[in-house]
Amino acid sequence: MTSSEFEQLQEEEIDALVAVYPNILTQNTVAAGKEIKLDIAIELETEQKFDIVSSIAIDTSSPGAGPSHSPQLYTSDSIPTTLTHLPPLLITVVLPPTYPQTKPVIQNISARHAWLAPALVRKLAVRLDEMWTPEEGVLWQWVEDVRTGAFLESSLLPHPSPKILLSHLITHQASTKQAHFSAQTFKCGICLSTQRGANCIQLDCPNTHVFCLACLKEFWGMCVAEGEVTKVACPGVECVKAREKTKHDAGDVGDDVIRRVLNEEQVARWKWLRIKHAAEKDPSAVPCPVRMCQAPVPRPHAAGEDESGWSRLRTCDSCGFAFCVACKRTWHGPVSRCAITRTKEFVEAYVSLPEGDPRRRALEGQYGRKVLERMAQEYQEDKENEEWFKERTTACPRCETRVEKSEGCNHMTCARCAAHFCFRCGTKLRPEAPYLHFSQPGSCYNKLFDVDASSWVSWGGVYLCVELTGWAGPKRGGSAEICGGIRRGGWTGGGVMTGVTALRVTFDCEIGV
Repeated sequence: MTSSEFEQLQEEEIDALVAVYPNILTQNTVAAGKEIKLDIAIELETEQKFDIVSSIAIDTSSPGAGPSHSPQLYTSDSIPTTLTHLPPLLITVVLPPTYPQTKPVIQNISARHAWLAPALVRKLAVRLDEMWTPEEGVLWQWVEDVRTGAFLESSLLPHPSPKILLSHLITHQASTKQAHFSAQTFKCGICLSTQRGANCIQLDCPNTHVFCLACLKEFWGMCVAEGEVTKVACPGVECVKAREKTKHDAGDVGDDVIRRVLNEEQVARWKWLRIKHAAEKDPSAVPCPVRMCQAPVPRPHAAGEDESGWSRLRTCDSCGFAFCVACKRTWHGPVSRCAITRTKEFVEAYVSLPEGDPRRRALEGQYGRKVLERMAQEYQEDKENEEWFKERTTACPRCETRVEKSEGCNHMTCARCAAHFCFRCGTKLRPEAPYLHFSQPGSCYNKLFDVDASSWVSWGGVYLCVELTGWAGPKRGGSAEICGGIRRGGWTGGGVMTGVTALRVTFDCEIGV
């Protein structure tokens, strides 16, 4: 064959390769022939598990040999990971003028981030060299063998710094998947329009729903503005139904996804709402003692019913302050007692001592007057808050979340655990018949509504409970509210009705002299 015929065969092979993989090849003319650089990214057909080890002894005595079973095999524990994309390999090869009749020369093989150990690189070079057959092109075979990862005979990836390599591999996989996603087109699950992947986002939910960024930004932004933090999740129909069915209100999106969709102000409010929502659901949460923080700190899940000193430990996720839940001071260990006892008896004893009393001065000298005065003030505030809670709220009999009633009947449904209970006495009610409690003898008999018998009036055969608002003596004008209940028929026990249904009607009226 003439030199021009060899040149034509080489060009045809290169053109065929570039037609399928446009960005995989660059070429230069050198003295020894044509220098080809193949930048081949590895794309595995399925997810494969790899173990990154700090060092491993590889037996390179034979081309097909795997890891050696010598005593020097491992020097540290492995780090497992699952991958579908590996960083590209750069293969530099020189095609002689008489290629493919003459064997191509592999000058160098390098792996980005050095994820392929030198011993494995040498094995790959031998493997590629053995694929060549005289008078047949071999570039395509090389590319396919490397691209599909067929040369990976072991799941072990030796590297001097396994943690650093793991970070590089995870970052490369994420960027590769995002590039593939951006090049495709998808149908938005909200506006149903077709959008390029670059303008969309795929949520990490069980159904991997895809939405355009504009729709998701508008929806999540509205939820954050209205305080509906539990709705900042996948808006897909299947995911919404699944959350409603399981009563699971936690969002299924991470901070990184939220930051891609919302601006910094919205992200800050979303974080605050999430903390607030978690604190409202957990009655065991206490505020962080740091005055500039005050974030709610829940009880650790591991604490449970632990009666040891460790159960008093709390660590604020917001500022990192570790403190004792009993004395609200820096954590002093599970054995050491609190520096100052914050018991009711201690504070009451101090407050009861008159000014100038030697015992009072002794306490002030030991603990500090300002400290004791602050403790007394906090104790008084806590006492007033406790009295207010007992007077205005009722604890759910199932989860102990305290509930305040603003209006309406005494049949309550806990927003946290959905338990039915009576607001007056805290008794747990049967969900299938919650109003039976108010028609049985007891302290709540005929007390579905806390109203006086004088508030009930007859209106066209229907008895209504009327509360007049804005009343300031006989005059004309104003407004009235019909609230409480409604029932046709006569009065029952003491003028309060039974079997009523909640109703509120507001209407304009004239109040006569």
